[in-house]
Amino acid sequence: MDSVSKIHRRFSLTLINPSSHRTSLIISLICIGVIAYIANGDPLLAPIALGVALLLFRLDYLLLKDHPVAKLSKVYHTNAFALMLWLAVLVVSILLALLGSSDTLLIEGMVFAVALRLCIFVAVFGSSLKRALMIAPIAPLAILLLILPYDTIAQILDIPTLATSITIIGIAVLWCRVADSIGRPRVESTFRLLQAYLLAWTERDARLMESMMASKAKDSTVITKMLAFKRQSPYSFGSNADASYHMYDILMLPDIHPGPLYPVGGSNLPYDILARYSATVAVMHGISDHSSNLPSRGEVERFLDSLAEYSTVEQGYTCTKPVVTQVNNARVTGIAFGRAVLLLLSSTRGMDDLPRSVKDAVEDHALKQGFKDLLIVDTHNCMGDDLSDEEVDDMIDACKRTLSVLTEMEQYRFRIGVAKTKHEGDDIGPAGMSAIALLLDSNSVYNNGNGNGLLILWADANNAVEGLSMYLEQGIEALASGLGLSITNVVLCTSDTHYTSGKARNRMGYFPLGSVTNKDELRSIFMELSRSAINSASDALYELRVSKADVKIMGDEQFRDYSYALDNAMSLTKKCITASVIVFIMMIISTFL
Repeated sequence: MDSVSKIHRRFSLTLINPSSHRTSLIISLICIGVIAYIANGDPLLAPIALGVALLLFRLDYLLLKDHPVAKLSKVYHTNAFALMLWLAVLVVSILLALLGSSDTLLIEGMVFAVALRLCIFVAVFGSSLKRALMIAPIAPLAILLLILPYDTIAQILDIPTLATSITIIGIAVLWCRVADSIGRPRVESTFRLLQAYLLAWTERDARLMESMMASKAKDSTVITKMLAFKRQSPYSFGSNADASYHMYDILMLPDIHPGPLYPVGGSNLPYDILARYSATVAVMHGISDHSSNLPSRGEVERFLDSLAEYSTVEQGYTCTKPVVTQVNNARVTGIAFGRAVLLLLSSTRGMDDLPRSVKDAVEDHALKQGFKDLLIVDTHNCMGDDLSDEEVDDMIDACKRTLSVLTEMEQYRFRIGVAKTKHEGDDIGPAGMSAIALLLDSNSVYNNGNGNGLLILWADANNAVEGLSMYLEQGIEALASGLGLSITNVVLCTSDTHYTSGKARNRMGYFPLGSVTNKDELRSIFMELSRSAINSASDALYELRVSKADVKIMGDEQFRDYSYALDNAMSLTKKCITASVIVFIMMIISTFL
């Protein structure tokens, strides 16, 4: 498992909190009622205890609100977990039937609740340890005093209970001290990393995380390739026809990966590009991974500025017919524009980001085949794990076969049509959706009467649910056939935007395309876009542009450092929990004996 996957697995634990603060509040009040019932507390005090609990939760917030992460909703979540832990201690004691009375364990449950609150106040909220030690006991102790009279508590508070309580709090204090520094020297503060993530994810405040990531970023020169189509005006005639090519439709392929999470750095990069350069139709996902993330908004702006300066390395009027090559699960759709090639890579099994080895191997082969440049698109259109080594080899093989076929193919004049729409949702980013229709005119003398073409469907989304790409592609092929066009090559591409990341309460942390928006609705939208793109198609020429930018990217080492700190913190947490459980069991056994 790579560093990014490990980090995602650790931070997915932050998704286990209740769905809303109201849910947490209800859980807390129910737990207090059940604890009071198990402890045989005075029934008349129960309503008072619930009312006081609400005031105590508000007091927690007032004492911690100067910390950015300490929102009232998080205070409710914290108390819900603490009270559930308290209740669990009592329930376990009853189920095990180790004691005839649960009064002693009532105190121990309270101590566990205090320890959990202490750890959360320090690690999540950012409170100092001394301050957290003063605040953490207030609410649980007040609730205990409402449930049982003071003299009853004094009677059941024996030496084993007191020793166990001190030990558990001591373990919590030890965890707070060690876990924060356990990632050094790679990560100065593990808790600060957690707080930065929570601020970005829940409060949309990226400043702390961007500051941390930018400080560890490395300088890099990144390349962006642009396939620009200059379309001909329908009113152009005669010798001035070339001058009438005025409409630029740009398919952009940055050597930058969207991420890491919204709103940090380049997580919304596809939209940022389209917002700055309105002629852009689709921002494709290249062969890149999270090491190529832009760590801050400043680097995003620097990258966007660089796109205005480019060199034209290839241009012309002709292209080949599309070629589709399948090797086992690997599918490659390729088309050559002069000596430049566009390859669209997908897998029927599903895949995450393709490794750079694919790009290196294929680019080297393309140069040997006589091509001048290569645009390799990871279509990112189906859920799945990373490809195995064998599947990566199949993908490289499919690319090489496609290139070999394209070298022998005749090229023809073509028409381009595009259509865009904004359709934002939980599984679709603000850049919306688009369709690009490339048609080889059946009436062209260069085409020998054999019509063919390519339709690229594009969505500002992070991957697509399994089976969606085939469902959409088959529907669009049927549409083209109904319009009398021989378009047998339709490819769905997503931008891999991370604008939608953090919105989903699932193990992925995002909603892939088709998981929220109904697939029939998506097909309807794409069919309308395809129809508009086909109907608006006009003669075009192409330009392959290359832009370079000197920016800072996150790099692999940064993710390894974060993974190292989080893995060590998790290992320490498990040890501390185990130690607490052992101490608790020893206390129960000693009392029972």
